[in-house]
Amino acid sequence: MPRIIYIHVPKCGGSSFGAALRLRYVTSQATIRLGGGDPTLQGDVRILSDYARRRDDLRDCIAAGKRMIAGHVQYDPDLHDGAASGYRFVTLLRDPVDRFVSHYHYVQRKHPNPERADTLAAFLKTQDARRLASQYLFYFAGKSQNAAPETAPLVARAIANLSRFDIVGDLGKPHVFARDLRRLTGLPLLRWYRNAAPIPTRVPASLRSEIEALCAPDIAIYQSRFPIRAAA
Repeated sequence: MPRIIYIHVPKCGGSSFGAALRLRYVTSQATIRLGGGDPTLQGDVRILSDYARRRDDLRDCIAAGKRMIAGHVQYDPDLHDGAASGYRFVTLLRDPVDRFVSHYHYVQRKHPNPERADTLAAFLKTQDARRLASQYLFYFAGKSQNAAPETAPLVARAIANLSRFDIVGDLGKPHVFARDLRRLTGLPLLRWYRNAAPIPTRVPASLRSEIEALCAPDIAIYQSRFPIRAAA
């Protein structure tokens, strides 16, 4: 079976597919651990320190010869060209508006914080909303829109980086993604469901236009891969 690096963007169904892949690579697989980073830092700076540690963990897993590696890690083109040149890169995307709303409810449910806005409408006014709304930008171009006054070059970089992936799936068509993974690995995937939301994601109609504006960079990235579905 080919060596695989599965970049798991939050709230894109990666927990379920990642678990299924790890079962197929059970003797040589790894998941990049969450948390960490410099505890003396706060906010976005601490998040960046955590992702730097995850990048180091990914390099260690590659050096150890793990055949299947999954995790919330940013794409690194230098790693792809270097130590990970023998790996196939895989990721799964989701309609950015649905993904954003799901992500907000997830952090409210799993990581409650009295300093976070307790309604979606109020949350949309915060810097943290801009960060959550640009996860594709962050994972595939290295920065969220909080760190970039001009996002167009980052959108172009993310699109170019995603073009190098062996599989870019769409959570709206999970059967197609499962089929593509089966073709890549040569094995059927077991049905495995993890980390599903307790109720389906619903985007409030009254907030949709505001959320779309926040998610504009990620929408552009998503539409570059799935123009028909995104425009429907």
